[in-house]
Amino acid sequence: MFLLDDIVLRGFGISIPGIDLLWTIEQIRSFAYREFYNPEKIKSSIKENRLLYEFGEMNRDEYERKNNDLLHKLKMAQRGEEMNIDGRIDILGVK
Repeated sequence: MFLLDDIVLRGFGISIPGIDLLWTIEQIRSFAYREFYNPEKIKSSIKENRLLYEFGEMNRDEYERKNNDLLHKLKMAQRGEEMNIDGRIDILGVK
């Protein structure tokens, strides 16, 4: 029932932060994206991966696989920043 109330209220442009379920879910999603696609954290992981390889903690195949994954993730994070994925516009123009 609360979900339907949220959808109806949202349809009329009425949003009550903290109570609005959709707003809360969007905030959690936004935080998760910012945390998961943080370019600085990804760059740190790339450096850590390189050091583990140089110190002999992982073999070349494992290093290359993980490095390719991290580089792809970094590329997606940078594209996301360029496109401003986190920002959105409601039908009423309210961000």
